[in-house]
Amino acid sequence: MGSRLIKRWVALPLKDEKVIQSRLDSVDTLLSNYDESQDIHHIIAQLGDLERLISKVAVQRVSPREVEQIKKALKAIPTIQDKLIEFNSTPINRIKEQLNPCSQIVQKIESELIDDAPNTIGKSSVIREGVNSELDELRKLSHTSKDYLEQMLKRETEATGIPSLKIGFNNVFGYYLEVRNTHRDKVPSEWIRKQTLVNAERYITEELKEYEVKILGAEEKILALETQIYTDLILALAEYVQPIQLNAQLIAELDCLTAFANNAKQFNYCKPEINSTLSIDIKGGRHPVIEQQLGLDEEYISNDVYLNNEDQQVMMITGPNMGGKSALLRQTALITLFAQLGSFVPATTASIGLVDKIFTRVGASDNISMGESTFMVEMNETASILNNLSERSLILLDEIGRGTSTFDGVSIAWSIAEYIHESKFSPKTLFATHYHELNEMTKSFHRIKNFNVAIKEINGRIIFLRKLVPGGSNHSFGIHVADLAGMPPEVIEKAKIILKTLESQQPGSSDNQNAIKEVVKQQEEDSAMQLSFFQLDDPTLIQIKDEIAKTDINTLTPVEALLKLNEIKKMIGG
Repeated sequence: MGSRLIKRWVALPLKDEKVIQSRLDSVDTLLSNYDESQDIHHIIAQLGDLERLISKVAVQRVSPREVEQIKKALKAIPTIQDKLIEFNSTPINRIKEQLNPCSQIVQKIESELIDDAPNTIGKSSVIREGVNSELDELRKLSHTSKDYLEQMLKRETEATGIPSLKIGFNNVFGYYLEVRNTHRDKVPSEWIRKQTLVNAERYITEELKEYEVKILGAEEKILALETQIYTDLILALAEYVQPIQLNAQLIAELDCLTAFANNAKQFNYCKPEINSTLSIDIKGGRHPVIEQQLGLDEEYISNDVYLNNEDQQVMMITGPNMGGKSALLRQTALITLFAQLGSFVPATTASIGLVDKIFTRVGASDNISMGESTFMVEMNETASILNNLSERSLILLDEIGRGTSTFDGVSIAWSIAEYIHESKFSPKTLFATHYHELNEMTKSFHRIKNFNVAIKEINGRIIFLRKLVPGGSNHSFGIHVADLAGMPPEVIEKAKIILKTLESQQPGSSDNQNAIKEVVKQQEEDSAMQLSFFQLDDPTLIQIKDEIAKTDINTLTPVEALLKLNEIKKMIGG
């Protein structure tokens, strides 16, 4: 129940400041009485899915075992109410007062349904003894039929003096008395002969026939009576569907609130301040998922984020790949969402002005079946954001424009950032990008502020500090990330040469694409010169070439390799 409710809360977060504050106060109260709240959480864990079970009662498709589970859940409600007395909180008191133990139906279930009831009627007994006298008599008859037949046999043997008398059963005649031919003259006249065998004859009596009818009909009657009594019990339970559904909703709410308190205690979350301002001020924010995946010796690097509609509306975030830009965007959205669920948040402090929409453009995939490329999907999502802005919106844009050429991408990203800045709503925005040209926007647009994710370079190696600091960055260290990914060394080296050439180009001196072509052309010329080494028309070089060609390097020992190298050296007069 709590699992389904938390999904609804996440899908439909609150926008009413009073309701949010009420939830936060409830979590705070549960956190202050943590041991008691944990006791409640453990009790709730044993209740089962009361919401689903009572819905099955409404359509009369509930099994005896499920009815027993409903009884157990209802019996636990007074215990939960007693625990809630310790909490001095209006929302908690509301839950305590609205919970209904439904004691009358609990008593009825307990008095009629056996303990450890089976899943279906007919496999074994479902109704307790003492509920119906006819049912009890039929059960007794079914259980004691063997004893009764033995008593009958003993009585008839004594009365007739036939020592070998037997009682048997077959599907044709039912129960019968079998007498061997040697004692046939002792058979009473009231016995009715039904079958003659070679050495014996079989008889029936009025008493045996009556008992046979009782025995054979008992099981059917037992099933019919149990079914009728159980159906009446379900009809009585159906009258309590509404209060039990309310109980399920209240228990689900209590389950979510105690889970929030448990998270706050276990993961060191803080109580956010919810207000009606247009600012978001997060100190020491953390990503709730990533921090749980770190090793025991790793500590999550927290970051501060401040946004408002007046002087820091857009945070333009640059920095290296794998530096933590995307994590920063996501954790800001999650902290805001957590706060408006009524949960404590993973931060040192958080002041959240109510947000009505969280827009994200943080990853894309193509939609081939609809003829849409990755870039088209990205543009569709961004267009939807720009067409639905409000002053309380929070926008997360990650790598806008990366799916097209550099100049197109920079132009689109610049234009989008400018549109958001100039919008009459001034929505709060986190804009992560590798287009370092966008750092220039802060000179023309006063509500755009530059930030970057810090790194440290030691001996050509990059250390990601994952700390957000003011100011722009002019390097993405993409080649370093490619190296970490295991790219072939020759790919990395050529990329460094091309990057160095491009970075040396002065603005307006030449086109970047031409610069790349020049680098590639120079590399090809160098390679051609190396390959022409063995094409020179020199007898000595031809001799060296033949010597190397006939050498099997796979069988050479280190000493033999040195000797061979010495021979080649002598050939060239070394």
